Amino acid sequence: MLLRDFFGLLVSLPAAIALAFIVYLPGEGGVLLRRAYYRMRFKSCGVDLRIMPGVHITGHDLIEVGNNVTIRENAVINTCAPLVDDKRELRWVGIPGKVERGVVRIGSHSRIAFGALILGYGGVIIGEKCGIGPGAIVLSETFHHSGGDRARMYKYSQGALPQEQCVAQGTVELMDGAGIASHTVVLPGAVIGRDAWVAPNSVIRPGGKVCDRVIAQGSPAVPVFQRGIGG
Repeated sequence: MLLRDFFGLLVSLPAAIALAFIVYLPGEGGVLLRRAYYRMRFKSCGVDLRIMPGVHITGHDLIEVGNNVTIRENAVINTCAPLVDDKRELRWVGIPGKVERGVVRIGSHSRIAFGALILGYGGVIIGEKCGIGPGAIVLSETFHHSGGDRARMYKYSQGALPQEQCVAQGTVELMDGAGIASHTVVLPGAVIGRDAWVAPNSVIRPGGKVCDRVIAQGSPAVPVFQRGIGG
């Protein structure tokens, strides 16, 4: 076993070192290197992409990025295509068909701040000129305590058997100009309207909606102010 692990390390180490160099290289050189690297790997990518050191991204071929997008240090974008033989019970939240499951779309001139997390398994649409605050969490998939069989005890842990898991998925959408502040949590199927803003430490419930130009706050978030047309 140890010998097999050793040879596995020898095979994987060069690629791991190269990836670490790409991910963590500081300065403008690192920005340019990551721009070239992800432009080749993303499903689509506009111009002037700026990805800062320490950003971790999976599911590259499902990610679409517009022009002048910035992703700040230590942000995480994690996605993948739906499992072919998924034995977990799936509950869909919100409106299906807005985007393919697993696709993460980031519109032009949007910003993702330090330490934000985007989980894209159910699909995430971020419009143009949107902002994701520091430590904010966008979840298009979460584990659920209940499913179709009321006699069954569903478990939250990924370590549980697939037959014991109930997963809630739903496309999350931030429409053009929308923003979520620091440490806000957005749950599956939620929609945040045009030029709307969600205050820090708020929670947008599954399938929840924040209307256009509304400022929302709380857990669950509720409207606290209606912005004017030019507000």
